[in-house]
Amino acid sequence: MHVPFDAIMRESGMIRTVLRQLAVPAGDQPDLMQEILLSAWRSVEAGRFQPYQHVPVKKALRRWLFAIAWHHVIHYRERVYRWHKERAACATPDNAPSSFGQVEARLALRCLERLKPELRAVLAGTAVGYTAEELAAELGAHPGTTNKRLHRGRKQLRKILR
Repeated sequence: MHVPFDAIMRESGMIRTVLRQLAVPAGDQPDLMQEILLSAWRSVEAGRFQPYQHVPVKKALRRWLFAIAWHHVIHYRERVYRWHKERAACATPDNAPSSFGQVEARLALRCLERLKPELRAVLAGTAVGYTAEELAAELGAHPGTTNKRLHRGRKQLRKILR
């Protein structure tokens, strides 16, 4: 049975009430509302809305839209749960530096910005764990040059940090 989109839109107040009753945060309700309305419209266009003959169309439409809304809220909660789970996996409070450590790190990075790029590249490479020979190969320089840059970079950084 074909139901016009206007008839679906007239039930948006009921859908909003369902979203509130199912405790969907107010900030997420408009997006979920749009998903529900589009899903319902696509289903009608595909011929999937087929009410029983003995049930009035308006009542059948309301029940059907409730089922669609409930289905979308379940999927919404699954997405939110996965998002929180992934976010929690990324957060490692055991390894997180203290507030003081974070401030020190930012100040050190600002000091590094004052160095010439070639000195900064060598210092950053050694901080990550590369040897002078590995850095020389990566940067296309002689190992002696890399060692000199490393020495000069450390010396300049020491001056800046004082």
